[in-house]
Amino acid sequence: MSTTAAVASPPEQGAVPPEPDRARRLWSLLPVAAMSGAAGYGFARVFPPSELLPVLAVAVFAPVVLSAVLSGLLGRRPARENVRNREGRATLPLWPSVLLTAVAWAVVVSATLFHEVSDGLPGGPALRAAWSALLDAPYALLSTILPAPGEPELLVLPHAVVWTAAAVSAELALRTRAPLLPALPPVLAFGFPLVLGADGPGSSYPAAGVLAGATALLLLVRSRARIPLRAIALGLPVVATPALVAALLGPHLPGLGAPHDFRETVTATTVRPQSTSPLDQVAAWMRNGDEEVFTVRTSGAAPGNYRLAVLDRYDGTTWTSSAGLTRTGGRVPAEQGADPDRTKTLEQRFTVQSLPGIWLPAADRPSSVSTPEGTSLSVAADSGVLSTGKTVPPGFTYTATSHLPRYDAERLRYAAADDDPARVDLPGVDAAGQPVPSLQSFTKIAERVTGGSTRPYQQAVRLADWLRTTYRFDPGALPGHTYRSLEFFLADGGRGTSEQFAAAFAVLARTLGLPTRVAVGFRPGTRTGAGTWQVRGRDVLAWPEVEFAGVGWVPFHPTPGEAAQGGSGAVSAQEPEERQNADRETTETAPPSTSPRTPDGATPSAGGASGSGPPVWLAAPLALLLLATAYVLYALWLPYSRRSRRRGDPDARRRVLGAWQQIIERLTEIGLPATGAHTAQEVADFGAERVGGSAGRRLPALATLVNEVEYAGRRPDAAAADAAWAGCDAVEETVRQRVPRRTRLLRLLRAAAPGRGRRA
Repeated sequence: MSTTAAVASPPEQGAVPPEPDRARRLWSLLPVAAMSGAAGYGFARVFPPSELLPVLAVAVFAPVVLSAVLSGLLGRRPARENVRNREGRATLPLWPSVLLTAVAWAVVVSATLFHEVSDGLPGGPALRAAWSALLDAPYALLSTILPAPGEPELLVLPHAVVWTAAAVSAELALRTRAPLLPALPPVLAFGFPLVLGADGPGSSYPAAGVLAGATALLLLVRSRARIPLRAIALGLPVVATPALVAALLGPHLPGLGAPHDFRETVTATTVRPQSTSPLDQVAAWMRNGDEEVFTVRTSGAAPGNYRLAVLDRYDGTTWTSSAGLTRTGGRVPAEQGADPDRTKTLEQRFTVQSLPGIWLPAADRPSSVSTPEGTSLSVAADSGVLSTGKTVPPGFTYTATSHLPRYDAERLRYAAADDDPARVDLPGVDAAGQPVPSLQSFTKIAERVTGGSTRPYQQAVRLADWLRTTYRFDPGALPGHTYRSLEFFLADGGRGTSEQFAAAFAVLARTLGLPTRVAVGFRPGTRTGAGTWQVRGRDVLAWPEVEFAGVGWVPFHPTPGEAAQGGSGAVSAQEPEERQNADRETTETAPPSTSPRTPDGATPSAGGASGSGPPVWLAAPLALLLLATAYVLYALWLPYSRRSRRRGDPDARRRVLGAWQQIIERLTEIGLPATGAHTAQEVADFGAERVGGSAGRRLPALATLVNEVEYAGRRPDAAAADAAWAGCDAVEETVRQRVPRRTRLLRLLRAAAPGRGRRA
């Protein structure tokens, strides 16, 4: 038989040679789907997961499956319709996949998110609505308090981003051999939720950890080392462990803060409330005292007052709100600069019966609100009040969760008034530019009432108690809170509703430099059952609030009847007894002008201990992470240190033997048994066969030199040592090109283990 008979004949012209790695490329679609899903789940900080997951299920798997199917169909086409790359392999045409993927997205988004406006055609009104919403979605999300409502006009953005990332990643996985190139689209897509969700609830680290783990799995599947699939399966725990550690420890690592919030550079779409001020409606509610306004079902004990609106701007005639309303998906951002000592969680379910205006009541400042589907909910970020933007219909039901603050009376005693000029401003001249006499009168009254007070909180408490004990509550009093109305109330009237008491306190306190605002809401109402309360018109209430630095807005209740029996009018009946007693002491004695100090002379911090370290449960994982990092660095440093020591030895004899030992260690990486019993000639024969080339031809002469140096007592000169290391360099370069980087790294980690090192 001729020697050429055993040689496989070349493929016929135009034939497509089989691709032995096609199975691995198809298997790599699994980590591609995992990476795309992880990138898409980063949007969980932007949308509620219940609204997001159905969108991701379609946007991740549909393009991946479509790419796999198209790859199989196009692969069966005649070879003349395919293109050959520089390596001679057939490459499937790209344009059918791009076109069909775009058409599929148009059909899917029209049939799912925008099915209500779909006319059955991909290019119909549904697709036009989807395209318009896609262009507007980034700005809409940046101007919405997260989590955003799960509306089609907003969900179209993660749908398009994840669909595109999954489709491009799948095509790269099927068309290229680069191990990590398919991971690039999901990583870029992950940037969208990082930017848009910077202010959202939760954390991006779990999604980032899954993305990193899926990327490592992709590298294992597509590695050029051709790792068996069984070995890949056994390596899954190795991949999952660092991903899990990264997800858990990421938020606690130093130097890793939240990404830049672009909401600070985007002008949010705010709406100025166009509605009658609730403070002007207090008298009307009082006259219709039996009218049922709303019912409340609470989780626990009796609730406090319900806040309906907050008014912080006064022009001498009426109190209005300066804050705009920002759309929200249900979350209410926390009050900036507020740090209550304790909080009490309260969940309330409201059912509106007769509530004019656009405002929704809630206990104090809610943290989250759940409204019926289709409700356009807005919130004033400064005060936390809620609005639907239109008149609330009877029967409207919603749920609000609040964290009621409870402040330490001792801390309030020494708190400074916040620096808030807008909440201290009072008009000092009339329309003709003349000074307002009423303002001078208010200033004199406030200074007289609070004379001798040395702290802002003491001033506020004395002012509230003076109003409560000096004037009488009259539900039939004439409405009004203009300068003239308040002057009449303070000088001659002596009777009023909570409208006059709250407005008078706010104006008097502002003349003292205390930032104030007026809140309007309702008392808890009448209990009608287990955890159920009926609120009527007679329960309407207005009260002032004062802003303290580091504490936030603190309510005061100057209206007679609002204090607990025997307590101070500065607090409501729901305040803890210790604050009521402390306020009573505040009005009787003047506290020292400086805050108390600890035994070591340090002023106590308002926020608690400042030197608290990381949680105890974090110490063990951090220690393991540091040990693992130190071990990896040691494993990388050890071979370079050993090689440098061998090559830089001043003794030429030891330099020659060090070069030979270095060669033996490199040859073990390509199959030389690590027994330590090989003769120099055996090592040279193995290297000449496996290494080949000029590097292999140098080994026999070098083996002879090693035998003469080690056993015959030859004293080599510096030139012989340099020649030995030149041969070592050639062998190392050849081995480095043949052994995958991953294999060399694993070998280094094993070699660095105790008891596994070689003798120098």
